[in-house]
Amino acid sequence: MARDPQGGDARRVGRWVLDLALLVAVGSVVVVLVSGRWEEAVRFGLVLGAIVTARLAAVPPTFAGAFSVLLLLAMWASVQHWYRAISWFDVVVHFLTPGSIAAVAYYVLVQWRLLPGPRELPTHLRSWAPVLWTTLTGVTIAVGWEFYEWTVEQFSPRGMHVGYTDTVVDLFAGTCGSLVAGLLVHAHSRSRRGLVLPGDGERRTSPAGRA
Repeated sequence: MARDPQGGDARRVGRWVLDLALLVAVGSVVVVLVSGRWEEAVRFGLVLGAIVTARLAAVPPTFAGAFSVLLLLAMWASVQHWYRAISWFDVVVHFLTPGSIAAVAYYVLVQWRLLPGPRELPTHLRSWAPVLWTTLTGVTIAVGWEFYEWTVEQFSPRGMHVGYTDTVVDLFAGTCGSLVAGLLVHAHSRSRRGLVLPGDGERRTSPAGRA
């Protein structure tokens, strides 16, 4: 099978971005620790763990790279209070972040056999099942984040102000972003001839088709 130079370039860039994000995450933990901000250090430690998981799992590098960058962006925005300084930034983050997490989570969950792979589903569901699973996973993440914000508001009202409208807008943005992420997962799987999707152990993979 002929090589796919464009796909290969995308994978190399994705791996480069992922590795750079890993270094930035380590540096972020060190910076906040040196400044004595223990809570932020724990949060960046969780981000670092998520990036390492994406790096070790069989996740396409383009998705893993985007996931890592967006997680770091969201965390630094929270730590530096960019949400207060830029009125529209919160909606953008809620649109991008749940979807990027959901795309990575889909590959990880199927690899861990917690979700069915495409070959385990009826033929008429195989193509669009990743869209559904990714969207549902992203919506669950968006809801979980709103629970977290509400909990923080109860214990530290000065640290976070969450209203009904803010919650609904964030959930709508997260749902839309997760749907887009699901469509991207679907498009990626269709564009990679010979690619083994998660859980698709029966399909052969050519050297040029590995993600």
